[in-house]
Amino acid sequence: MNKIGLIIRREYLTRVKKKSFIIMTFLGPLLFGALMFGAISFALNDETNYEVLIVDKAGAVSQFDSTGKYFESRFEKRFEYNQSQRIKYSFLDQEIGTDAFKESPYNIMIEMDDAVVNNSPCTFYFKRLPSGQVSSAIKTEIENAIEEFRVGKNLNIEYSEYQRIKVDIDFKEVNIEKLGKVDRTQEKAVVGFVFAVFIYLFIFLYGVQVMRGVIEEKTNRIVEVIISSVKPFQLMMGKVIGIGLVGLTQFVLWMVLSTVIFTVVQASMGGDALPAQVIEQGGVRTIQPEVMAQMQKSGPMQEILQLASEINWPLQIGLFIFYFIGGYLLYASLFAAIGAAVDNETDTQQFMAPITIPLIFGFVVSEFLIANPEGAAGQIFSMVPLTSPVVMMVKVAMTGHITWYMIVSMLLLVATFIFTVWLAARIYRVGILMYGKKPTYKELWKWMRYKA
Repeated sequence: MNKIGLIIRREYLTRVKKKSFIIMTFLGPLLFGALMFGAISFALNDETNYEVLIVDKAGAVSQFDSTGKYFESRFEKRFEYNQSQRIKYSFLDQEIGTDAFKESPYNIMIEMDDAVVNNSPCTFYFKRLPSGQVSSAIKTEIENAIEEFRVGKNLNIEYSEYQRIKVDIDFKEVNIEKLGKVDRTQEKAVVGFVFAVFIYLFIFLYGVQVMRGVIEEKTNRIVEVIISSVKPFQLMMGKVIGIGLVGLTQFVLWMVLSTVIFTVVQASMGGDALPAQVIEQGGVRTIQPEVMAQMQKSGPMQEILQLASEINWPLQIGLFIFYFIGGYLLYASLFAAIGAAVDNETDTQQFMAPITIPLIFGFVVSEFLIANPEGAAGQIFSMVPLTSPVVMMVKVAMTGHITWYMIVSMLLLVATFIFTVWLAARIYRVGILMYGKKPTYKELWKWMRYKA
């Protein structure tokens, strides 16, 4: 154990002292924040003006104005200038042809006829593909206008009267086992999915670092000197745990720095300003009780607070730490075995698929669980060791308590980790000194059967 500790210390200190580690540790949150806020800024500051021509051959959404010379919207408060999306509408009753559209000042041309009014697709021409938000805004505007036209024509009633009659139903989901409580299983699955993303990224990022570290030492022949003093198993475990601690250190620092950056940005954007409802007593700023009560009664705030209160955070964080560590150790030992079996990264491709596919599949299953929280796939793959580190994060967020399959999943993960470490060690002890030969699966099988 003392030798493993020395290897862990060497792997850890060697990497955390690298300039690349220090730079990425501090620049990582800044780059992520810059990309996030930059993308939002670009999206909000889109200066494109969209001139939309609606060729309404059916006369469903447009008509002549009072002078009888120009076409305008048939309905009041339809197709008004959309200031946020910079969309301006014009109308014609006859098509102008694609060549004329190319020469026109319009960005988008939409052709409508009687078939479109009766639910057939309409043709959407564009010079430059608009964003999804712009397309959705135009689509919604046309749908509402056609609906108003059809109500007036087929039902012969005012659209305002139709709107009073029309009913939109929202389900208030209640679990029969939890009467009196709104079921938020799907929302809790999203919270669990966030935890799953962290585990997924951590395993991939630092598992590959283990593999590259082994390949580098093997290529430089440093390993020949090292294993004269330690056993291959000790070397492998020291490398796996040491690099894992490096990743954990960087992860924690990213979280701390991200929190600091978020707080600073929020304050710089006016978050420190004292609104009228905030009072200062004895140097401490507090929100008036009646204002806080009103804030908590507001829809989104109340939903968020209620959702947070229904998450079993001690269990969620506890299992996150367990699967965070267990999943990494399981996959990192396999990545170490691959690194020992090959001479360069190019040769790793044939062995990477059996390892990465289960992890990616677990991530996909987690996504499906959001749409179908009660699906059987979630329970099955939350127990399979190769997928459980990711899938279990979603399941525990939904259930909120220990279940029999969680216990089975944890035991299976520990047992599989012990087995894979033993298996990887047998490949590692032979492959670490193999040079100039591309191994096959048959060759790896022989290595696993070699007696010490």
